[in-house]
Amino acid sequence: MFNNDQNNYENQSLNEEFSVSGVEPVTKKSKGKKAAVIGGISAAVLVGGSAAAYGLSDTVKNQVKLRVSSPEKYYAWVTEKNSKTIGETVSEAYKKGLDKYEKGQTVDFKVTFEPTDETKSLLKNELFGDYVDTENEELKSFMDIIDNNDKFSVSANCASKKGNIDADVSFGLNGERVAGADIVGDGGAADYFFRIPELKDQWLAIEYGKMLDDLVEEAGLDENPASAYKEILKDPESFLSPEDVETEVNKYAAVWSNFASDVEIEKKEEVDICDITVNYTVATVELTEKDAAKLEVEFLKELRDDKVVKDILTDKLDVVDKDEFESSIDDEIEDIKEDLKGDYYDDEEVVISIDTYIDGTGTIRGLKFYNDEGAFNAVMGKDGDSIRGEFSFTEDGEEQFSVKLTAEDNHKKYTGDIELTYSDVSYNYVDDDYQKEVTPVTVSVLFEDVEIVDEEKGYFNGDFTVNIPDTAPFVISCSADKDGQSVSSDIVIDGTNYGKLTFDYSVDYKADIDIPDKGGAFMIDPENSDDLRFEDYASQDEFSSFMKDILTKAGIDSKYADKYAGSITEAVYDELDYGSIDLDDDDFDFDDDFDDDDFDFDDEDLDLDDEDDYDDFEFSFNPDDFKYEDYKDFMTEDEFNEWMDEMKKYYDEYESSSTKAN
Repeated sequence: MFNNDQNNYENQSLNEEFSVSGVEPVTKKSKGKKAAVIGGISAAVLVGGSAAAYGLSDTVKNQVKLRVSSPEKYYAWVTEKNSKTIGETVSEAYKKGLDKYEKGQTVDFKVTFEPTDETKSLLKNELFGDYVDTENEELKSFMDIIDNNDKFSVSANCASKKGNIDADVSFGLNGERVAGADIVGDGGAADYFFRIPELKDQWLAIEYGKMLDDLVEEAGLDENPASAYKEILKDPESFLSPEDVETEVNKYAAVWSNFASDVEIEKKEEVDICDITVNYTVATVELTEKDAAKLEVEFLKELRDDKVVKDILTDKLDVVDKDEFESSIDDEIEDIKEDLKGDYYDDEEVVISIDTYIDGTGTIRGLKFYNDEGAFNAVMGKDGDSIRGEFSFTEDGEEQFSVKLTAEDNHKKYTGDIELTYSDVSYNYVDDDYQKEVTPVTVSVLFEDVEIVDEEKGYFNGDFTVNIPDTAPFVISCSADKDGQSVSSDIVIDGTNYGKLTFDYSVDYKADIDIPDKGGAFMIDPENSDDLRFEDYASQDEFSSFMKDILTKAGIDSKYADKYAGSITEAVYDELDYGSIDLDDDDFDFDDDFDDDDFDFDDEDLDLDDEDDYDDFEFSFNPDDFKYEDYKDFMTEDEFNEWMDEMKKYYDEYESSSTKAN
């Protein structure tokens, strides 16, 4: 993380590397001659020694630049040096990515849950209730799925190569695969394939690329917008090379370093980082509104003449015409220049200040952006084996969030903690008004003996304890070797251990992907999806056999597995068989079956004036059968009396109608 102790880069480094010793005292007689010889030798040693030291030591380089350069030139050198390092790092990472893209990459991962007996009991109670009839063999067969399986897992093998993908996802019980799915994608043609091997070997396929081409043709476009994407997949390096990446980083960093014409340098400034103090050289640059506008002009000029960006946008992606690209940027530059001439921008008030923290080797270890409204600060430091880091944002004098790193380096094993603090804002209604209340909330992660096993693949060892407010702490254990990474934790909530959750993964930088043959695949046409029937792909017998196999592997007795597989199959195919629900079919015709004649309130079958209707319906009411005590939990006594009056009224009307009908 840190190669030099930046607290030891003071004058002692220069004095030791630039000093000469072993010169004998001269006598008065030979003073002139010897002085000349000694002077010549001293000069030669000084020049040669310093040149050698300058070529080998970053600390010496930094000290020389700091002492002999103006603040502006020193700051420009530091910016160029660090941007070059960043450019090389990003370029190298991009180059490795292209190599992996060409050779392929395979990632295996598995998530496994091992429930405790208590969890199994809770699950059974949730599914089957508190009382379980253990004599019921059918019910017990389903309970055996929970009782007899100690590991539930989801795993995947994912490969990618030259834009193509191949993924095998599966669900397992007790380490054995139950069922899964295969997905393959042809990136160049944009064809995608899917299947469930346990159901059928035949692939389902959709020609997504062809569908886009048809849509483009229907829209009358000259070219498919996705064609550029396909070309990039074929050869991404021809689209953007590692050299281009490095060039772009250095190019725009140079715009900033060349622009900064007023720099203040504070040597050996003490900077507090958590609980340590580090001596840094701090370079400060202040920008007014006018400075910011001028800087924008310089960036726009660089962008206008940027051949890499211009070639990508105008030629490779063809999203803008070359003349339009340049003219639009020129127009923006002219607008800003006109505003600059008219004193549109303030040239007195500083709108942003930037502090750059530079260690003894000339490496930038942090930045701080600030003004009257707030500040953003990010800085790292080291004192011996103690590593510290701070990352914070402050607004209107209040810290909105911060991240603090405290770590001790013990032979490349790191122990410490990371604290994340943020402001929880709430509003309380007090005295007819809302009052803002800000409460700091801290989440911490303690880590112990964290060491990198394979930096490129991301393998590491270490234990992490996570502390979240109002939640019991939990531990995440990480272990790795050359073959892969494992991360595990017990799921403990409110004192109850529900089981162990484990995540395993491994990476391999090679892949072989076979694209299925569309000739033997079941093709899906989205434009004719109404004609698609799942039974044309897999019969009900095939699906029923598939479901029975899953239920049997899960632990259900074969005779019950067969029964429920049939029920599930029938339900699925009935749901998918849209042909049996045709709104225009004679079997479901709103103009026929539900004719008004079949449901007529004026029909003789339901005629309120027909005396036969009352022969089948008798209504009686006796107020003495109702007591208020039986209804006092539901209504007041006045409401009860009102209800009785209404019932009496209805009964009298009924009696009157019955008498009249007779």
